[in-house]
Amino acid sequence: MGNLVWQAGMALMLLSCAVSYLRFRLRLRGAVRLEDSVWESDRIPTAFVLGLFRPQIYLPLGLGEGERRYILCHERAHIRRLDGLLKLALTAALCLHWFNPSVW
Repeated sequence: MGNLVWQAGMALMLLSCAVSYLRFRLRLRGAVRLEDSVWESDRIPTAFVLGLFRPQIYLPLGLGEGERRYILCHERAHIRRLDGLLKLALTAALCLHWFNPSVW
């Protein structure tokens, strides 16, 4: 019985992560390409990197040129450090250990 509860919890966590990701991708549909791998959107509050194999940087609309350069440098550091892989590993750990408060 306990195994079924764990499997159901894991399936629900995977489903929740997948739905959240798809909703987020839909939110980015209107993003405008600024340069190679850099996009700008009026529907996001902060900059971030999305993608593992071809990471894309998304910037909020209305950044000044100096601020944009600084943020791009910061986000490119995340790409160089492969932080996307760490995020994926942490999400997988959360899906597997959804019942453990220390993982949350």
